[in-house]
Amino acid sequence: MKFTVCIPVLLLLFQIVKCLLPPKFQWKVIEFAWDESAREAALASGAYVPENNMPAGIARWKQKLFITIPRWKKGVPASLNYININGNQSQELNPYPSWEDAFVSNKACCVASNKTVVSAFRVHVDKCDRLWVVDNGVADMSTGVKQIGPPVILIFDLNSDELLHRYEFKDEELRDSSVLTGLDVEMSGKGCGDAFAYIPDMGSNAMIVYSMKQNDAWRVECPFFHFDPLSNVYRVGGVEFYWNDGVSSAVLVPSKRTSGHRDLYFHPTSSTKQFRIATKLLKDKYVPKEYIFSGAEVVGDRGLLSQATAADFDPINNVMFYAQLSRNGVSCWNTEKPLDEENSPLILSDCTVLEFPNDIKVDHEGNLWILSNRQSRFLYESMDHNEVNFRILSAPTSRLIQGTACEKMSTIDRALSFVKRPKSK
Repeated sequence: MKFTVCIPVLLLLFQIVKCLLPPKFQWKVIEFAWDESAREAALASGAYVPENNMPAGIARWKQKLFITIPRWKKGVPASLNYININGNQSQELNPYPSWEDAFVSNKACCVASNKTVVSAFRVHVDKCDRLWVVDNGVADMSTGVKQIGPPVILIFDLNSDELLHRYEFKDEELRDSSVLTGLDVEMSGKGCGDAFAYIPDMGSNAMIVYSMKQNDAWRVECPFFHFDPLSNVYRVGGVEFYWNDGVSSAVLVPSKRTSGHRDLYFHPTSSTKQFRIATKLLKDKYVPKEYIFSGAEVVGDRGLLSQATAADFDPINNVMFYAQLSRNGVSCWNTEKPLDEENSPLILSDCTVLEFPNDIKVDHEGNLWILSNRQSRFLYESMDHNEVNFRILSAPTSRLIQGTACEKMSTIDRALSFVKRPKSK
């Protein structure tokens, strides 16, 4: 299989990306804001192994930037953390909501409290100032899975740092191979109490839907949640690997349908295609399976080597952003246009700065945040901890898409595009 040669295009796109350099935050290894002599004790006990900490998810709320560290290996003291967005470039991470709640030792048999997050990949901040976390509850994922706590959803009040709600998944909602990668949250009505969370189960090819009002969850299965066998080969950071990863990204987009519900756009990691389904179907726990299959549709294809880990939507410009592994960069797509290779250009790419872009988020102020973490080296080879391995970049979305096929459309162009694009079911 042929792979593209990684040629940095930062110079070619200088007008677009100059606001991104240098990275806003970067680390050789992750350090934590330890209390007094706690760091030395954690090092001695093995509760903290610096080289085993790899950040994987981000989300911004006001002056805080949340950073998750899944427990791939031993020695991760806290999975859910935050930094100050106005702090220094390599600042220490603060466990959330506190050290007491977040800390998990290598010998732990269970969680310290209902606020403890054992292992989370990606998190979500909603418009009600709440942090949603999906915790897989496991440690040592790459060496021998150890179940510390049950898989749960945790919802925190970011104004008080208090736990608002905790939902423990039932056995019938998951499978032995389940890996819950993140979530997006839809508000129903004007209040904050009626919310639905859509949670990709990458490991067992399903979407878990959670209703906050009903305090219930259910499993939705569909062939489109499975990986594409033609897109499961990767080469990132000089490492070749094979992933059969199913659906890993769920992004809510305003629907052009008249139902009043939104569309959920989703894609497996090992795929280049984009899919969508009306959330009206997903919100019905008892909807027939054939309705799910007929209601899900292929939106388009981003093109060769465009496998994406995470995606997020910018409602100001109606643009979806994708973190693309095999191309060491970020692409975009204006959802008012047909999805094809021409309309989903690679707008950022750099072999070093964006090696393995793992998460991507659009904040409430219209800024794009990108996390790269060299995950292929971390999992399958080794990292050089004398050089920068983890980077977080940020820039206004409008500036990033300027002069590209993703730029906001005029009224005339929008009308012409609507005539040309296929109708939604």
